[in-house]
Amino acid sequence: MPTTDLSVVVEGNRAVVGLRGEHESYSADRLARHLDALLAEGLSIAVDLSATEFVDSTVVGVLLAGSHRAKTRLLGFVLVLGEGTGWPVQRLLDVTGLRSQFAVVEERAFR
Repeated sequence: MPTTDLSVVVEGNRAVVGLRGEHESYSADRLARHLDALLAEGLSIAVDLSATEFVDSTVVGVLLAGSHRAKTRLLGFVLVLGEGTGWPVQRLLDVTGLRSQFAVVEERAFR
């Protein structure tokens, strides 16, 4: 079974949501609940995909929805990509044009 891990660390007025391993519809609901709760608390969100090997369209949909909700609340929402971000994740963002729909920062600039 693929490894999936979701972590949340609150740092001041920002939450870092870390996704490690492979994430698909099974973990998308959990991710959506976390994002909703954090945004309801008025926190900006950084989704750390620097150790994410795979995401499916369900997870991307959750990320898009979270980004839109953050914008309507005037909160930040960024994706953190790095050398450990899996090729399938990078490819999905590039081929679909979704990379331009998100604020994206490189891991080394984020830390």
